[in-house]
Amino acid sequence: MGGLFFLLAFLQVQPTLSPRAAIDRALPILQRSATEFVSQRSCFSCHHNALPILTLNMARDRGFEINTAALARIEDKTFAPLRDPDALDKTVQAELLIDPATNDSLLLMAAASARVNRSLTTAVRASQLLAWQVDGHWATSDFRPPHSSSLFTSTANTIRAIHFFAPTELRTQADRALAKAREWLRKTTPTSTEDAAFRVMGLVWAGAPAGDIAAGKKDLLAMRSSDGGWPQLDGYASDAYSTGESLFALREAGMSETDEAWQRGAQFLLKTQAPDGTWHVHTRMVSPATVSPPYFSTGFPYGKDEFLSYAGTSWAVMALLRSFPDPAPTVLRESPDPEPWMRTALFGTVTQLTALLDNGLSANTKTANGTSLLMMAAPDAQKVKLLLSRGVDVKARGSSGNDALTIAAAYRGTAASLRTLLDAHAEVSPPEEAHVRRPPLVFAAMTGDLENAKLLLKSGADPSDGSPLAEAITFGHADVVRTLIQAGADTGLTESSGVNLLHWATITGRPSVIPLLAKAGVPLNDKDKAGFTPLMYAATIDFGTSAVLNALVTAGADPFIVTPDGRNAFEQAERFQHSKVKVKANAKR
Repeated sequence: MGGLFFLLAFLQVQPTLSPRAAIDRALPILQRSATEFVSQRSCFSCHHNALPILTLNMARDRGFEINTAALARIEDKTFAPLRDPDALDKTVQAELLIDPATNDSLLLMAAASARVNRSLTTAVRASQLLAWQVDGHWATSDFRPPHSSSLFTSTANTIRAIHFFAPTELRTQADRALAKAREWLRKTTPTSTEDAAFRVMGLVWAGAPAGDIAAGKKDLLAMRSSDGGWPQLDGYASDAYSTGESLFALREAGMSETDEAWQRGAQFLLKTQAPDGTWHVHTRMVSPATVSPPYFSTGFPYGKDEFLSYAGTSWAVMALLRSFPDPAPTVLRESPDPEPWMRTALFGTVTQLTALLDNGLSANTKTANGTSLLMMAAPDAQKVKLLLSRGVDVKARGSSGNDALTIAAAYRGTAASLRTLLDAHAEVSPPEEAHVRRPPLVFAAMTGDLENAKLLLKSGADPSDGSPLAEAITFGHADVVRTLIQAGADTGLTESSGVNLLHWATITGRPSVIPLLAKAGVPLNDKDKAGFTPLMYAATIDFGTSAVLNALVTAGADPFIVTPDGRNAFEQAERFQHSKVKVKANAKR
């Protein structure tokens, strides 16, 4: 017993680690875990691809010793879509376009930190990002709080990616997009620490006035807990994820590392680091719904909390790194274009393209992977008309199976191009042998371009081919959901897990589409194979608001159906201590 008292007394008097020591303690396990992750997964992830690259490059730039071989393995795997010989083809053909505001923005931010050259591939990625802006912000299909579901996060990261990689030819378009983003960020109220932190970063990166940035800082500081850290949501305990991103955001906004609030936050991090260099952050993904990627261990601790804890540890380290002098601003080099006609087709004017054609360039010029001149020019109606007048093959398809119509539909604001291509007999429904992953209507549903969706439907697009309704739900585009339902889209879609479209709208946190689906007859009270109704998911997943629960109850969901464990929706909210959901649920009793 005396030994125990001695140990406790010893621990109590141990000095808190310095920021440098805490960083040195965390870097090895961050490097090992990310290296293991990329050895097992080929797809890009926010937590184990982008964040370690950002963190390790920040550390290297501030004089910390890192495992350069490990960083090279992580970067080689992560940046393959930007560096591979067919990277430009896959990018132009929209083969890799899934959720640009989350995936591509972070990929480009990581690339900037690694000083990847600006190229036509990065320019096309940035142009696709520019084209996906909706009412000043950028939507995301991701729904995993806290680090992937916030519109503030997708908007701020996209702003940063555009800053580094938008081509000079699109500077005017980029400036307009940034102005709209500044206004959206200024007037939109954050509901979580993630929202507030990325609101501050977005305002800074978009060049907002000092008064707007100061107001954002004030909102973020108001979310602090008494221990000096930040919680994910009001009523939660402070954690390293929210504290790290908040401290990082405050430094971006000009707060000194000697400021009392910043120092208290840093001390919270230093006091809560585990001996192995990690920080434990509890996930809010506690429902039985399947998420991607499926969990597997990378050697980082904490079981099902591993991926979020890894992200939290990365943010904690990046925050502590901001207590060291910042290096010189990143300046990226330009890679030469593979062929001079490509930049003109992608970003040049009609006059410039006309000159190339008049000087002998064939209108049907294409790469070895079938990326045609028309595909590169597809979003620009005037260039499309020019190429059609020169005898271009409107039905030509690339190695992905996509054609110019599909590529044009992958951008917002391209109805004029779509109309021109359709008038020239482009195929609104791809032939089966093309093996197209996403038909044009699916891209229109993903981008949320209602005019494009209506035009494609009017031209004969199948409202169910490729599940455009599910994509519109996932991205939260209620007007497109309504249009697809009216056009006869299949509302009976059900996954093998038993998840129907109302389950899915709940799991993804899309309250605006719930009344539309309920009115269309999607069952409100069906259980999936886990025994959960949509309302049960709403009581389990804490997005920080009760909007989804309210929408389901208003639509007629039964709150007294119980889970296999015997809990109804009210009891489920009580179990997980979801205060906002619990209050609203109790009000419905």
